[in-house]
Amino acid sequence: MAITLDTIVNKVFKVVKNGYDNNEVEAFLDEILEEMENREAQTNQLKEQVASLTRELEQARAELAARPAAAPAPAAPAAPVKAVEDRHSAESFELVLSKAKGAYEEIVSAADTRAEEIINKANQEASAIRVNAQSQITDLTDKLAALRKQTSDYYASLKKLMDEQSASMDQIKKLL
Repeated sequence: MAITLDTIVNKVFKVVKNGYDNNEVEAFLDEILEEMENREAQTNQLKEQVASLTRELEQARAELAARPAAAPAPAAPAAPVKAVEDRHSAESFELVLSKAKGAYEEIVSAADTRAEEIINKANQEASAIRVNAQSQITDLTDKLAALRKQTSDYYASLKKLMDEQSASMDQIKKLL
């Protein structure tokens, strides 16, 4: 499943006993959402730049293609200079377009790397939280077992005392 901004915004986690802190999870998802929104905005901006530069390049190519057919035969040395300028202009457009595509790919790669880092960090934090929770569960289980033992010992002691008291009462009744 592709993760989109809507996927992050609409994700609902099940609440379970001893689960994650819901506010902390939502805060982290907000950070991821903000980062993805920024990356998507940058990507869209670069796509617009690439499209604009592509249109300019196509327009320049069309103008270049139309000029030699419409222009009269070169009678002066000025025409070759103009053709050279047009060629340089087209080459510069191609160079700008190439740089824009390179920048776009670099930004997308950086975004992917950053997203992977965020996910890895989240997984590490989740693992640490899981280990901590497991440790707390173990500690609480041990404390509960100790309390149950104390309760059992107290009950046995109380029962013994009551039996002794009852026996003493029986002896007193026999004497009376």
